[in-house]
Amino acid sequence: MARVQLDVRGMTCAACERRVSRALDKVPGVVGVAVSVRRGRVSLRTRGAVPHERLHEAVRRAGYDIGREDRPWLSREPRVWRDVAIACAVLALLAVMLRATGATSLANQAGALAGSGGLAVIVLVGVAAGFSTCMALVGGVVLAVSARYAEQHRHLTARQRLRPQLAFNAGRVLGFAVLGAVLGAFGSFAALDGRVLAVLLITVSVVMGLVGLRLSQVSPRLSAGAALTLPTHLSRLVRTDAPRRYSDRRTALLGAATFLLPCGFTQAVQVYAMSTGSPWRAGTITGLFALGTMPGLLGVGGLTAVVRGGAATAFFRFAGVAVVALAVVNLTGAVRLLNPIASPAPAASGPPPASAGAGTDGTARTADDDRSPPVGRSVEREAPAPDVSDNVTISDGIQVLRTTQLAESYEPADARVLAGVPVQWEIDSQALSCAASLYAPDLGIDYMGLEPGVTTLSFTLDEPGVYVYTCAMGMFAGTITAVAPPQNGPGFSEPS
Repeated sequence: MARVQLDVRGMTCAACERRVSRALDKVPGVVGVAVSVRRGRVSLRTRGAVPHERLHEAVRRAGYDIGREDRPWLSREPRVWRDVAIACAVLALLAVMLRATGATSLANQAGALAGSGGLAVIVLVGVAAGFSTCMALVGGVVLAVSARYAEQHRHLTARQRLRPQLAFNAGRVLGFAVLGAVLGAFGSFAALDGRVLAVLLITVSVVMGLVGLRLSQVSPRLSAGAALTLPTHLSRLVRTDAPRRYSDRRTALLGAATFLLPCGFTQAVQVYAMSTGSPWRAGTITGLFALGTMPGLLGVGGLTAVVRGGAATAFFRFAGVAVVALAVVNLTGAVRLLNPIASPAPAASGPPPASAGAGTDGTARTADDDRSPPVGRSVEREAPAPDVSDNVTISDGIQVLRTTQLAESYEPADARVLAGVPVQWEIDSQALSCAASLYAPDLGIDYMGLEPGVTTLSFTLDEPGVYVYTCAMGMFAGTITAVAPPQNGPGFSEPS
């Protein structure tokens, strides 16, 4: 038994390893093949002496070259950097155009309509989510999987390369319906800790970033290294590396698993579904929401199926840059969730916040409830104290803080209250969106879902400082600044 080692150039992934291995297995006299894409080397066991020319020819027929691979940390090919620069410019221009044309406000309008509770409106909210904030997370996953599959199966037709996207979205719709029904049956029992969701978001973002770097081809060294491949359990789940090993079932399960990803739109719909108290209705709501996201997700993934030839290489680099950009957006939000900026103050004290849509006495509080008038309704209150913001009034020794939650912001986002004085925070939720999932650990709020109408929370900020609150993905944020109270200023009297 003889052993032979060959240096092979051109291998970039696990599919390349199998392709080279199959080619060498067919050479007479070869009894064992071990291929390492990371080292760019093939180890062979042969029965007797096998001419090296036959081995070299088998490697070349498989589409690779003999010799040691020169893999620098940064690509030296001008075409790679040209395509990356064009991708960055196009993405930046697209972001500016969407903002300038007001296209991003569609999510605001659709989310505001969701307060009606109609099932058709839930589909509309899904459509808005599929083209807005959820695109940054789930869309990034779809683009990464679809582009990787299409890159490795360029010989397939456009319709054949749509297969993983159809399986992913079908599994997503079915999974959302089933898991939504479970959520409706068990309620908040299914909720995860806020920091666990933030870590999950970081994990998904890192995987997206690694896949994006591989697609962009900016670093041959990283692209060939094991550190840039998908984790083993994800790789086994998706199986996009070979047609014979691809599984629609696994890809559909990946789509269903996005129910657990911390997308703010998704969490807002989940809270709304949970509030129905009906497994059937909850499953219908979440399933229709997932159905509404299909156009956006199919659109971004479908682009990878139609590009062919020389344009495909440039497009995959563009897709890689887009995936990296989406990963950075998600990662920034996750870091903000784990370590809120400007938040040195201790946690708030007092009774725990009321549940979404409930007052401090546990009764439902909505915009139609005269005990909690919405923003803009006339009501007799004392004038604001000089040291609090305009959206804070003080009455009977209690500070009433009013905030309006829109689809893409909190208005006003920043408030100033007096430390040591009880606060009653009235949040008027006007849109079913990412911002409707509130996260404020400094205030004792761990992913509270805001239902349409006014939600009332009660707490006391004992020490001066800045308390941060964000949406579920950390994309939209605000602050409550507690300042030392005046001795006996206008509009405020020390409680007895």
